Amino acid sequence: MSDEDTAVEQDEGVAEDAEELSEEEQLMAKLKEAISVEREEIGPLREKLTVTVPPEMLDERRNDQFAELKRDALVPGFRKGHAPLRLVEKRFASDVGERLKGQLLGSGYLAAVEKESLNTLGDPLFWVKVKEERIDDNGVTRKVETEKLLPLDRALDSFSLPDSGPLVFSCEVELKPEFDLPALEKIAVKRPEVSIDADDVEEELTRMRALRGTFQPVEEGAVEVDDLLYADMKMSVDGETIVSEESYGVAARDVRVEGVALEGFQDAVVGKKTEEALTFEADVPPDHENIDIRGKKARFDFTIREIKRRILPPLAEVVSGLGFESEDELRSSLRSSLEARLDSTITEAMRAQIGDYLLEQTKLDLPEALSERQTERTLARRMIEMYRAGFPEAEVEKKLDELRATARDQVVRDLKLHFILEKIAEAREVDVSEEQMNGAIAQMAERANKRFDRMRDELAKGDGLRMLYLTLREGLVLDGLLTDAEITETDGPKKAKRTTTKGKKKSAPKKKTSTRAAKKNVSKPSA
Repeated sequence: MSDEDTAVEQDEGVAEDAEELSEEEQLMAKLKEAISVEREEIGPLREKLTVTVPPEMLDERRNDQFAELKRDALVPGFRKGHAPLRLVEKRFASDVGERLKGQLLGSGYLAAVEKESLNTLGDPLFWVKVKEERIDDNGVTRKVETEKLLPLDRALDSFSLPDSGPLVFSCEVELKPEFDLPALEKIAVKRPEVSIDADDVEEELTRMRALRGTFQPVEEGAVEVDDLLYADMKMSVDGETIVSEESYGVAARDVRVEGVALEGFQDAVVGKKTEEALTFEADVPPDHENIDIRGKKARFDFTIREIKRRILPPLAEVVSGLGFESEDELRSSLRSSLEARLDSTITEAMRAQIGDYLLEQTKLDLPEALSERQTERTLARRMIEMYRAGFPEAEVEKKLDELRATARDQVVRDLKLHFILEKIAEAREVDVSEEQMNGAIAQMAERANKRFDRMRDELAKGDGLRMLYLTLREGLVLDGLLTDAEITETDGPKKAKRTTTKGKKKSAPKKKTSTRAAKKNVSKPSA
């Protein structure tokens, strides 16, 4: 809302215009004028905002709520609207307090962002004090008060309105980087010639088997890479237990546990057996949600209780389950399916060149210390891309764990490209229709062998639908740039040699290239 609109809202002489604003807009206008905001830089592209709502604003909101309740509330022994105000306040104090908390924190944050003209990234995290149980090395339990960074819905559970005086709350926000876009017309792009070969078919066949694979208990033997472990896990800092869980699920590879990256965990756990113990230490990141343990050394104690390993079904079972007469018939069908998707494969290769151009021509520096939330957003988009490509869930999780633990450069590249494409999308007003969203969900459901409604529900549980929207929008932006590009025909990139199970390598064709090689440099590289 502009300053002019705010002035109109506050001018009693033009109250009729103010009545046209919604209740939320009126609240935002008043908050923007009334609040004070303190800013503190706590990291690259991260700021802490401390917002103060004056007591008269808080009292006004309380009085408005109780006056509305007095008119409409049904209180035993009184006609509607005739209960004493004091009785209404006593009866509904808790409900009013809960409603005001959500209003003032949510709208107060938005008013602060607008007042300070901040270009924020994602939702804020609120600083709240919570009580947690801690156990020392002697087994003594005590309750401690600690500060945490939590999203609004969780923060409200630990936040209370003051009985008197101003309302003060703090939140952490991330800011979008500022940069200029390069020239976007007539970008030079080469259209590669690609073909389907036997390796592509075998890779698709393996993926289909993996989609139908299951994790089975390992009765004897040691942990192998990518096994799924169930262990008693204890995380402690400075001799006090922060988290303790039984049957904690963790993969046998470098992973992130309770917001802490365990680099080297794979080497430490492979070879262990059931009932064996493992101790691992790692640094808590500087943006961990538990503010008290940021930057400290965390100790993780695992006792392995169960080992599970992913078993792929026999090829014959997949053949019969899909209704084919033979393996050759299935391979022939897969080849036809892959050839039908050649156009999209070629488009991905050309999109990759557009992405490379944008990255090379845009001066955009991201901080060395990328926050965990920025990294997770990038990984969420990568996850959507892999699901759309038909990767099985276990393989998706493995690739994401690898990126969390080691591939920082790749995450930075993806994040930079996302910022650039987002800015182009806003400038060109690119949007994704509901039909396009549903089409993408249907495609994901088909490749994952799931129903459409189930796939949509799974995406809706987290941030999947928003990430799918962003992924589709970025694709539309790249396609728009391709429309204006200068495209020339060329041979595809040389195919990477594929190692067989016996360790032997097959020679690569000299001229034509498989779809795997063509997709090697897609705009947001696939797994």
